[in-house]
Amino acid sequence: METLVIATSNPGKLEEIAGYCREQQIDVVIFDDELSPSQTRNIEKAVPDTLKCLADYPQMVAPNETGRTFAANAKLKAGYYAKNLHEYCLADDSGLEVKALDGAPGVHSARFAGEEATDAENNALLLQQMKFQVSRVCRFRCALALSDPEGRIIAESDGTCEGMLLHEPMGENGFGYDPLFWSTELHKGLGEATAEEKNKISHRGKAVKKLVANWKKIR
Repeated sequence: METLVIATSNPGKLEEIAGYCREQQIDVVIFDDELSPSQTRNIEKAVPDTLKCLADYPQMVAPNETGRTFAANAKLKAGYYAKNLHEYCLADDSGLEVKALDGAPGVHSARFAGEEATDAENNALLLQQMKFQVSRVCRFRCALALSDPEGRIIAESDGTCEGMLLHEPMGENGFGYDPLFWSTELHKGLGEATAEEKNKISHRGKAVKKLVANWKKIR
């Protein structure tokens, strides 16, 4: 059983990655600064005795995500946290790319409608900008980077999930742009998919699977 530190500030990503690693029998140490009590309990059930939050590291300050690509931001975060915590660290950066918007919202997915925007606000702005667009082709993209304790990137991976942008939210599951995403693999909206269904085809699940294989080779 391997142990990874996962650096992300998105509770939904944490639950998704933890679920996949649980299926693959990988211990996960997770730290995050935006977990609600219910989300913390859910992750504790998935990875008992291995959960840590940024509250346990009061000296840690999140780095500015200045990269122009998902891969650049993933490497930036992985190296930063690994070097400061002296642990192997896996960092994720991901988002939605809409073809009709030249790849937007892209690396700005989480802040599309503003720095403090909610998922609902981001979704509303995206629908507004897509109001007169005929083409609805889009995809989720995830970049992962694994750093050694010295801050050196020793493995990278990525994954995509192809689909179409819906005209209105559908379903109650998932997070982020999931309610607006129709999966061409599942033939249903991600907002309607179960966690198990989503993990099988998600961009993040594909990226984690690739990187776990590389991690095991390295270890």
